Amino acid sequence: MKKIAFAAAALLCLWQVPHAAANDRMDYLAIENRIQDQWVEYAYRYPQITRGESRVAEQRLNSFLREYSQSTALNARLQAKKEGKRIIGETSFCVTRNDRTFFSLVFSSQFGGQECKKGFVFLPQEGTQLRLEDLFSSPDFTEVLLQASAAWREENGISDVLPTLQDFYLTEEALVLLFPSSDQAGTLSFEIPLESLNGILLESLLEDVS
Repeated sequence: MKKIAFAAAALLCLWQVPHAAANDRMDYLAIENRIQDQWVEYAYRYPQITRGESRVAEQRLNSFLREYSQSTALNARLQAKKEGKRIIGETSFCVTRNDRTFFSLVFSSQFGGQECKKGFVFLPQEGTQLRLEDLFSSPDFTEVLLQASAAWREENGISDVLPTLQDFYLTEEALVLLFPSSDQAGTLSFEIPLESLNGILLESLLEDVS
């Protein structure tokens, strides 16, 4: 097992839960690792793909997901050292879409009184991560998304800035946009039904929208 870059940190593999998938889905295990030392007690979880579209896609996804999840624990440890106090936290995940077109999930990290969510959307065939603009066929998507979320953003004190690379994810029915809360202590989510965007969505998404 790969050692954490900090000699004092103990890294333990605690459990692996298999998730069986249909023929058009990827299979994965739910992996949990832990860092525990004088600065942090942190459990971080991530999916490990066991059957994907190709070996290259599996390796690319597994490397990315493992390293991202591990980085949340290491960042918590750095924050604990900086603040001079021990932090207890965890990172969990939820796979929100797993089909022939997209593999999408959201990570939730909780430590130091804060909760942060990061979303990811991948192409199963290649294991490559998509940007928000990659989901749309029209350059007008920015205006459409801002208009759809205008009232909600005003109510929650969120500026007119669309999510960045890791601030959205997909379900089978919706595009979910993630925004930092006005107090920067958490993450808020806004769902837009895919069927309401079928005039500007990518063709591969339109195939799954009734």
